Amino acid sequence: MTNQSSEPLTILLCVKSPGNQKVLAASLEDAGYHCRPLNSEADMQAAAAIAGKKLALVDTSGFGSNVWRLCEKLQHMNTAFIVLSPQEMLTRSSHATQYGAVSVMQKPVAKKALMQLIAGFTSEA
Repeated sequence: MTNQSSEPLTILLCVKSPGNQKVLAASLEDAGYHCRPLNSEADMQAAAAIAGKKLALVDTSGFGSNVWRLCEKLQHMNTAFIVLSPQEMLTRSSHATQYGAVSVMQKPVAKKALMQLIAGFTSEA
């Protein structure tokens, strides 16, 4: 599945694990999406300045309660986001929809399901 939208989608990757971020970025870029890390306040400010469609993938692993502040910031930026959560954190991730997540996916994430969800977002946005 590839990004065939006329307007490019920038995917913001908020992932603590460098390995997971690298794997996600490689898969998404192979599908035609542009990825940017979202790991600091400077990244957040740079993301706010990006024109066009944006979608954030937020992996809750390693964030603790700070992840909800990040979700609030994304919401204030009018940036849609999908939360990726390990099963043991899934009950906490129910908070994700309260903070504006468009979807919550259990890790490990099936690549095909994630690509379909992103493609659906692209066609709706």
